[in-house]
Amino acid sequence: MKKILSIILLLGIATLSCRKEDNPKLPDIVSVPVPQVKLGEGASAIIEEPAEFASKVDVGLYFPDKEKPKKIDLMVARNGDYNNVKVFQADITAFPTSVDVTGAKLAQVFGIDVSSIVPGDFFEMRANVVLTNGTVVPGFNSNGIEPYGGDVQNFPGSSLTVTFNAVCPLNLDAFSGSVTVDDPSFWEGSYPVTITLEGENTFRITGWVEDPTATFTMTVDPVNRTINIPKQTVLADFFGYHNYSVEGTGTLDACSTSITINVSNTVDEGSFGIAKIVISK
Repeated sequence: MKKILSIILLLGIATLSCRKEDNPKLPDIVSVPVPQVKLGEGASAIIEEPAEFASKVDVGLYFPDKEKPKKIDLMVARNGDYNNVKVFQADITAFPTSVDVTGAKLAQVFGIDVSSIVPGDFFEMRANVVLTNGTVVPGFNSNGIEPYGGDVQNFPGSSLTVTFNAVCPLNLDAFSGSVTVDDPSFWEGSYPVTITLEGENTFRITGWVEDPTATFTMTVDPVNRTINIPKQTVLADFFGYHNYSVEGTGTLDACSTSITINVSNTVDEGSFGIAKIVISK
């Protein structure tokens, strides 16, 4: 408590010593609206057929009842080149506004043919906020870092960037069969498992942690190419621990036929932490 009080007192002293009238060189404090750029409801961020791709981005304000900007320009960067950022939709003044995103429009903005969008390409969208005094708060800088800092990015429900990824066509059957688990942090090694397709969108993994009886399922979202692993008990006894369970999320890469997952490994006695694991043929 004394330490906390000392910090509060120090902050108070710093605040008193930094009044503008005591130091006329201090700049004025400017209130900047926080943009909210997120994928439209029910829309996909996966570009499988560029010429047919159609999605939506919603552009709004995180604090809709606070001061509003003069306008927002929706910007887009291609493949991480932040020195060649383009205007995708200019002069947005109503919040929220839904903006249509198509493969043809993405290609047009960058002066390329839509057929030039290939698997591995990605497009990031952010907001340039133009204040009422004309000041521009850019969504991108040369290294791609957002201008609002970690605090804003951690606001509940905050979304400053929407990323569209061009991918290979998805064939879930291609993931089935004998594959290799690469788990350098939890199991500290690689080993074979078997993937079987149960129903339309469920994979079953058998042979987890090199135990032929250890099995669990993961659900595939084929639209967004994501994986969900609901918490499941894999082994009742795990080296003397009880009810070894897994839970996590991940992504699918149809081009390399690989799955990357972040898995929480727990037992009744506690947690082994989260491990990043790649499953591939």
